[in-house]
Amino acid sequence: MSTDVTTDRAVRALRTTLGVSAGACLVLGVMGLAITLLTGTDSPALWPGVSLLALGQLVMLVAAGAAGAGLRAVLRGAEPRPVTTRVRATLGTLRTVLAVALVVGVVAWILVRPSAVVAVVACGLVAAQGAVALHLLRR
Repeated sequence: MSTDVTTDRAVRALRTTLGVSAGACLVLGVMGLAITLLTGTDSPALWPGVSLLALGQLVMLVAAGAAGAGLRAVLRGAEPRPVTTRVRATLGTLRTVLAVALVVGVVAWILVRPSAVVAVVACGLVAAQGAVALHLLRR
């Protein structure tokens, strides 16, 4: 494969990764805002739900940053293969961190606020879609 084709493929993959990660970050933020507006400040499900969504949002923001840095490096002339390999490794690490943190967070919130178990599990599953997105983007 020529260098131009390899660079074009890397730019396309990194641009897609950046867009999906940033979009997921935005969607999780909107979901957190919606939970806040719909449940009110006195709901026992507010902080568990918002904290789990914020965790997913933070990890997706880091993934967007990694993809953006990789895209910038490739566009500045760096060799595409090492850059994409580094971004893929970062996405894999972030996927694992998010999955483990969500499991720990869900279990902790269920123990602390058993009355909000449905909201906790639902928000944990919504945030876990970020881990699925990271897994798919890594491929």
